[in-house]
Amino acid sequence: MGILNEKDFIEIIPSLSEKAFKPGERAEADILDSHDFRYVESGEFKANLHVHTKYSDGTAEVEELLNCGEKIGKKSNGFILAITDHDTIDGIQEAYEIYNKKSFPHLDLCLGLEISTVGVDFPNQKKPVPIHLLVYGLNPYDEKLIEFLNDKRNKKLALAKETINELNKSLPYNFTLEEAAKVHGMVAKGQDEVAHPMKKYTSGKILLSHYFPNADFSYEKPVKAFKYLFKSGEPYHKIYKKALEKYTGCELPDIPDEIEKQIQKAREIYLKAHPTVGNKIDGFAYFDETVEFITTLESGVMSVAHPARSKAYTDEFYTYLFEHFKQYGKDKALFYEGYYRSYEGEYPARWLEKIDAAAQKFNLLKTGGLDSHGKDVITRCPYS
Repeated sequence: MGILNEKDFIEIIPSLSEKAFKPGERAEADILDSHDFRYVESGEFKANLHVHTKYSDGTAEVEELLNCGEKIGKKSNGFILAITDHDTIDGIQEAYEIYNKKSFPHLDLCLGLEISTVGVDFPNQKKPVPIHLLVYGLNPYDEKLIEFLNDKRNKKLALAKETINELNKSLPYNFTLEEAAKVHGMVAKGQDEVAHPMKKYTSGKILLSHYFPNADFSYEKPVKAFKYLFKSGEPYHKIYKKALEKYTGCELPDIPDEIEKQIQKAREIYLKAHPTVGNKIDGFAYFDETVEFITTLESGVMSVAHPARSKAYTDEFYTYLFEHFKQYGKDKALFYEGYYRSYEGEYPARWLEKIDAAAQKFNLLKTGGLDSHGKDVITRCPYS
């Protein structure tokens, strides 16, 4: 057992079956952490290649995850853990140091990264598409990579602060970046896009201030208590009102026009902080450019993360996506997360066969991961 480099990763991962990426079977298809642990107990659960720590949007300490992986490895005669924090390698630097100081005889460690990119260069595209890129087998002290990530992070953080200032100039609320981070902690680190967290923050703060001006709880509490509500396609502020009703046990009157206008004004402001097709904003990582950049590093192979979450705007989207992946990633663009375990709802299921078919056109190999954010290497939801 040891730290897997890119050559090790390329040799080992294709030999793993689908079951190797599953701790068990879900009791209910749309409840993420409802799985049993039959494959953990049987020793068939062999790898989780998508895990987050406290350095991005996870809740676990790095050493906790290493210890958990080692414990599973004892049952399975070896376990592979890939740490893949969003837009930072601070976690894998700590993992590297701990792994080399302590004994983990049943654990292979893969030093990885999940880069949040935006696709804006595909054929017939009208809206930007979020695409996450997983990189495996990295050197955690690669200066070129550190410079790239720091540059993106600093510029996004500046953009987030500028957006907060604009919100405060236009609306009668005391918006702060620290408060925005209560739902999306990464926005205060420059590790997240700006518009999406601000949508959640402004909607929640405005509605909570309107309905409960003297509330003894903050805006994120209903979100965390009723996460499942936010999977619908309704406007976010409409869903937040429902969550607020459930959280307080009160039936609330309709949202007044004045408050609707404030929410829309906030939307106008934070959308200026998001790139569009034809208008790239400095600080964002764009898919084609980022894939090409990874090929210039001394080590690291790539996988497209949870492709069905990059919602298709046409039936040909995944062909476009993987074509660009191979074109710009060359021999470093080898995998896609075909055994992703955190899909829910009907949308992904409709696209999985098309994703597999498109990946086969470009000879991409399947990886798998749970996208774990919780207290161990299995738990998906960060607040459980």
